[in-house]
Amino acid sequence: MHRRRWLTLAAAAPLAAKTRMSRWQAKTIDGEQLDGAALKGQVVLVQHWATWCGYCRKDEPAIERILSDHAKDGLVVIAINANEPRAIVKSYLKSHQRTAKIVLSPDTNLSRLFDDTGVPAYILIDREGNLAGTQAGSGGLMALRELLKDADLGK
Repeated sequence: MHRRRWLTLAAAAPLAAKTRMSRWQAKTIDGEQLDGAALKGQVVLVQHWATWCGYCRKDEPAIERILSDHAKDGLVVIAINANEPRAIVKSYLKSHQRTAKIVLSPDTNLSRLFDDTGVPAYILIDREGNLAGTQAGSGGLMALRELLKDADLGK
């Protein structure tokens, strides 16, 4: 069974659905620059994950599936690693191929949204740049599909 709750900014009130996301930027492990303004018009699913997390590994095929199913609909998946060294993440990715955009925590201001959460955790940003929904914990393919409905994907 999957659980949903609203993520909180560190020392801030809970975020509510359709809250306007503040300016954010990220740099992928491959050097690609991302930001909310450039991705406006697309749906962004942000995953907080770690290489040591079994539940994160369990969700990887589900993330790959929804990305494959909805890339044509403008879905972008950003996977923010939870404070592990670059070398560990790169080594992991050699044997665990991912099409999500991989970002290290220090390379994005989005990581602050996950300060009070474990891994995996998800936030969904709609086409207008608003917080559309969140999910704490692993839920597999069905839970992620349900979350995407909060941004009018997968209906």
